[in-house]
Amino acid sequence: MTDSAATAPTTGSPSRTVADLQRALAQRLASNPLLNSESGWRSLTARLARQGGPFPPAPAPADGDGDGDGAQPADRIGELVAACGDQADDAEALADALDHVTRDPGLALPLRTVADWLTARTLLSDAELDELRGLLDQVPAHQAAAAAQACLPFLAADLPAHCTGTWPTTLHLLRRNMLPTGLPPLLAYLEHLAAARPAQASALHAWAGSKAEDWGLTEELQACRTAAADFVLPERSPARVMFVLLPDGLQKDTYTLRMWHREGARAKPALRDEDTQAVSHTELRPTVAQRLRQWVQETSEAVLDDMCVEFWLPLPLINEPVWDWCADATQPARPARTVLIRSLDRLQIPTIQSAWRARWDSLMHASEEAESPDRGTAVSAPHDAEPDRESAASRKSQDPVILKSPPSDKEGRLQFLDALRNGAPAILWHRLDCSAAFQSAALRLIGAGPLQELPDRISALRADHRRSTSADDAVTDITLLWDDPTHTLPTLHSLVAPSEARVL
Repeated sequence: MTDSAATAPTTGSPSRTVADLQRALAQRLASNPLLNSESGWRSLTARLARQGGPFPPAPAPADGDGDGDGAQPADRIGELVAACGDQADDAEALADALDHVTRDPGLALPLRTVADWLTARTLLSDAELDELRGLLDQVPAHQAAAAAQACLPFLAADLPAHCTGTWPTTLHLLRRNMLPTGLPPLLAYLEHLAAARPAQASALHAWAGSKAEDWGLTEELQACRTAAADFVLPERSPARVMFVLLPDGLQKDTYTLRMWHREGARAKPALRDEDTQAVSHTELRPTVAQRLRQWVQETSEAVLDDMCVEFWLPLPLINEPVWDWCADATQPARPARTVLIRSLDRLQIPTIQSAWRARWDSLMHASEEAESPDRGTAVSAPHDAEPDRESAASRKSQDPVILKSPPSDKEGRLQFLDALRNGAPAILWHRLDCSAAFQSAALRLIGAGPLQELPDRISALRADHRRSTSADDAVTDITLLWDDPTHTLPTLHSLVAPSEARVL
């Protein structure tokens, strides 16, 4: 079992039980400043009193600054969490009260999983739940989510926020209403997973068939099995996080920061009002790191394994160390998978759109014709090597463009803008010094495999360098602008003064 003294509870962790979730949740709540305050505690208990249920009464008024009932915050919160350990409705009531008082929906997510688990225990025995959990232990969270959505009726509500893993998703389906066919969603879900995972199909069919027989639903299950036979998991798109920095227009060195994020197959990330704020240049790095850190904490591990962070930047910010901004927000053992720079200036030049798309198509076509390097070949950045001029001359499309100096310099800025106006979709440079060593390293990276995999090669090279003790500047500050016209920016609201941005 997971140690209850571990970090904040993860609803998708397969080794947690109801008791594990409750203990870890109690520790998390006990460290919340609002719930540690007398006013916050009174608000919570007053809210619970109105909802009813087996919850402790509100404490008596306190003398001075001490606790009203003399109990330590950890003790009284532990008592509160334990009080909802038997009934799903009580767990939901406490979760609703926490949402109302703290205004932090993520804080009570483990309680939602507890409620689902308690409901599941009224429908299945612990032995059956353990067996089912074992069958699904190797199913990735994104596959579970896709199968769950496929088995639900058209226009059914999305999975709730606490379904961040395979097991929470499975438990939640036990609470959903019967399908129009009369089949429980859980059994339809298992049939869809069986169709998508042939290696486990026999075991999943056997478990679902046994329960269908117990519940008198054999015919309904067989019909579902036939209908689900052609189910194929949708192609998974990477988790995409976009930071857009718009010049303020009123104050110098101030930018309007907007953030979008897309997880899995969600094609249209939604912008929330609170995602927009005015940020000074000096606060960009900590603000971006804080936003990204929060998103990482709220996102399932399966999504983080394939993550891309895009920075849509105006020309004055195009040479900022965005890789370092991301490094501040991620663990050293899990650096950002891919970090890309996108140009906002390109979107403001309508006359280059056709050239941009044509050069992108040419780059992707050349990528398809290129042969991948041997798996054992490592890409390295040489220290004292002259650029391979013959290799440079042989690149017919001249994509990616390699800058001769950083875009923060006059020469580099002119070359960058010229490449942009000519529709170049990919531009490579070194943030500090586009030296001969960098030029050679860039040519090696470009020629090491298909061009469409260039962002992955750069990410792998930087990750390897991050783990090493060397200080190779040709690797540390290598930067790629990668403007894919098929992955564009979501529609922006009309730009207004930062003081009005929050009400958009």
